[in-house]
Amino acid sequence: MAASEAVFDPELLPGQLPLPLDWALIFGRRAPLGVEIGSGGGRFVIGEAERHPEMDWLGIETAGHYFYTMKERVAKRRLPNLKVVRTDGADLVASCFPDASVNTYHIYFPDPWPKARHHKRRLIKPAFVRQLNRTLAPDGVLYFATDHRGYCEEAEPILRAELDVTPHPDPWPDAPRGRTNFEAKYMIAGRPIYRFIARRRA
Repeated sequence: MAASEAVFDPELLPGQLPLPLDWALIFGRRAPLGVEIGSGGGRFVIGEAERHPEMDWLGIETAGHYFYTMKERVAKRRLPNLKVVRTDGADLVASCFPDASVNTYHIYFPDPWPKARHHKRRLIKPAFVRQLNRTLAPDGVLYFATDHRGYCEEAEPILRAELDVTPHPDPWPDAPRGRTNFEAKYMIAGRPIYRFIARRRA
């Protein structure tokens, strides 16, 4: 089989790699790293990898249907600067990511778990945000969005406890119609969207 015809597998299997993860080893170069937690079918992270080949990207998704859709799309495009992993994002960041190694995190429309008894399952918790702060590069940035007002009201003070947070009520300049499928759908429907840009504190 010619090299050009070889199977391109973008899936990252952390259990088969030494920890903490060495991004230069994984991607074969040293480059800024962007991470999307909850990538769904990959619309945002694939688009970013195509638009910014100077960066490396990691898409994290737990749901099997979405993950394999994303993996197939990445494999078809043969994007060398994008890896995908099926796992819990909070656990992966806490147990596998080196300090100060991520330039941008992207978390868009995480499951709001609207019932009170399920709030403990929400992604944005103090322990997780401390791990985001630990793994962000000195100039690192977290981009966050939700359409759930209750989740926004709970998440904002948790983010502010560790990061410098700025509300961003307007659409993202690079994606006025939405960065993700959820955002595009909600914008068309006229639903309020709560966006934040959070930076690592100096």
